[in-house]
Amino acid sequence: MLMSDAIKEFSEWRKFKVKKNTVKGYEFSLKHLCVFLRNPDIESILLQDVMEHLNLMRDIGWEENSFVGRCMSFRKFFEFWQLRGLSVIDPELIPIPRKEYKIPRVVDDESFKKLLAAIPSKTNDGRHLRNRAIVMMLWDSGARNGEIMSLDVNDLDLERMRAIIRTEKSRGRRPIREIFWTRDTNDALVRWIEKRKRLAGQLILKEPDALFISICGGPHDTSGGRFTIKGVGEMLRRYCNRAGIPYINAHAFRHHMGHDVIKRGGSAADVMNILGHSSLASSTIYTMMTDIELEARYRQIKSPFKRRVRHIGREVLYRNI
Repeated sequence: MLMSDAIKEFSEWRKFKVKKNTVKGYEFSLKHLCVFLRNPDIESILLQDVMEHLNLMRDIGWEENSFVGRCMSFRKFFEFWQLRGLSVIDPELIPIPRKEYKIPRVVDDESFKKLLAAIPSKTNDGRHLRNRAIVMMLWDSGARNGEIMSLDVNDLDLERMRAIIRTEKSRGRRPIREIFWTRDTNDALVRWIEKRKRLAGQLILKEPDALFISICGGPHDTSGGRFTIKGVGEMLRRYCNRAGIPYINAHAFRHHMGHDVIKRGGSAADVMNILGHSSLASSTIYTMMTDIELEARYRQIKSPFKRRVRHIGREVLYRNI
């Protein structure tokens, strides 16, 4: 069987096990390998062929962490065809690199203000109205990019400023949760929804219930379709450039929420509930302090404080220790 045909069959099967975006990710990696090997019969592929592909990618500068998902997709692919009885390479021989830890991006208050200032507020342009509502929702809720994009208009309770969302990574342990937002964000949502109603008469909406829709279309979005995760990433990149600040990805807002909860006296359990994690272990990365924030906390803890000291024959004094 040609590898291109094998990828199609594998993807159709995989759709019943994982999310659509995960299947697309697997297809992307497998098609790269397919092109590199010139679409061979899958039973003729050797471990050496796969390793040559991976080593070439490393040589031309692909990030080390990108190999984790890529190698996992290769394993799943060959495991599937091994179970189907084909004579393919042992999937266990494909190495899974250890993921390199990188300090997560955390958007701070100053950067958020600059980013928001770069989005015109006194405008009737639907793109700016939509994007302003998205950025403010990311900041207020701490929800994942994909969770915000999956919202439908009817999911919102504008009176109580809350919504029920389908937790993106629950795996059945926490399928839904509530998110909340502030009055300013609510006002931004109302403006966008009113604009969206007018746009609905001008565009052919492919998903009529979607809260955030693509207006003009682009490399990652089709006009009238649901706005995508990649579309949000490109939108943030443009506004960051306009604001003159380093790129802030959507997940940086989520890290900010975790840090903010802790700084305001919340617990790890609060972070778990607000961010929709299924365990406290998942919340650890979102409460980890680094750089200036960590140093400030350290200085606060280690700063001199005053203690009462009684000296014989003298009044009680205070001194720094």
